[in-house]
Amino acid sequence: MTRLQSIIKQLSDDIVQTYGIPDAEFSRLSVKRGLRNADGTGVLAGLTRVSSVKGVEKTAHGVQPCHGVLTYRGLSLDELVRQLSPDYQFEQTVFLLLVGRLPKPDELADLVTWMAENRQLDPAIIQVIQNHPSTSVMNTVQTVVSLLYTVDKHPLASQPDDLLEKSLGIIAKFPMIVAYAYLSNANGKSAKYVTPTATMGTAEAFLYMLHEGKPVQDLDKKTLDLTLVIHAEHGGGNNSSFTTRVIASSASDLYSTLAGAIGSLKGPLHGAANQKVCDMIDHIQATLNDWDQRSAVCDYLKEILEKKAYDKSGKIYGLGHAVYTLSDPRAILIKEKADQLAIEYKKSADYQLYLTIESEGPRLFQTVKKTTKIISPNVDFFSGFVYQCLGIPVPIFTSMFAMARVSGWCTHYIEEGLSGRRIIRPKYQYVS
Repeated sequence: MTRLQSIIKQLSDDIVQTYGIPDAEFSRLSVKRGLRNADGTGVLAGLTRVSSVKGVEKTAHGVQPCHGVLTYRGLSLDELVRQLSPDYQFEQTVFLLLVGRLPKPDELADLVTWMAENRQLDPAIIQVIQNHPSTSVMNTVQTVVSLLYTVDKHPLASQPDDLLEKSLGIIAKFPMIVAYAYLSNANGKSAKYVTPTATMGTAEAFLYMLHEGKPVQDLDKKTLDLTLVIHAEHGGGNNSSFTTRVIASSASDLYSTLAGAIGSLKGPLHGAANQKVCDMIDHIQATLNDWDQRSAVCDYLKEILEKKAYDKSGKIYGLGHAVYTLSDPRAILIKEKADQLAIEYKKSADYQLYLTIESEGPRLFQTVKKTTKIISPNVDFFSGFVYQCLGIPVPIFTSMFAMARVSGWCTHYIEEGLSGRRIIRPKYQYVS
């Protein structure tokens, strides 16, 4: 250790004291920390025609829990899934988000063909992925998205049609970026890079590349297609979409803006919840010999909530959400696929543990925490199980999130540029 490093280490306590602002100061100045109102709802910071998220109802008696509703361009997620044709559901959703309506059959066919033709990465970028593997796939994804700027002949073109084409190109390339980044890190120089066929949609192409050319089962393809749909967008107030809005408001380019959004999603408080759920499940199974017994699981969940077990955070991961209360509409849809996969891949015993936690966790939460707060499974509770059934490794769970959400980010970028027209600049109060 150098003298400077030794000095820095000794200054650790001073740094904490210098940067730490007491909670009382936030209360005294009525600061809405996290841009949250006192009732937990978000501060109104803008307007959007992209999507809406509803988890509570405001009544004369205050904020009341309600079943969650997520809409894309005015269509509830349930309604949207019913309207989508069976194949290329993610591509249809991308068109809906970016254009404002669902595509006609000929438009969908043209879109699928165009995205397949524009999926391939520039050889120079593939070399970067191969020669600079990272322990974090998200780090590689962020780097590569920034590099796409360098191979765009007109990276600053900002007319609506320019941005639409750029957005579709980035969304098309994302499966390759994630698959190649993972394979380069996991398999090194022995990684096998395969090229999807022209008829493959985003979901099938990704699984085909990730599994190095292995044929993709129909159930797997359709399951991933649905998960991409339900992760594609979630309102302008979630951290990564708001990051997109903030950067876009400065008139920065699309590539730099998306790199910032990826950095936001990389944060464990935003994009890594399903990894924590899987880790918690693994821990329970490794710790309890009788994890298939409801009473044993309930006893252990109580210890987790009392901060005596697992990571001692007091959290049952996958239960509860910043917006949703009685239900998360995404969780309901993905659970239907989890049911099918548990049977198909003979994982019913493991899946039963999820179901036990789903039914008992909210009740135990209220008992142990002595609260009336209502929580329910969020989308991350089941998504990790689904990904594992599809053979998707845990280290790329967050990258899967990004692969879907990039469509929403691009949409918010375009909307902010056309409708925001003012740099986002909230106030921070100096306190001594």
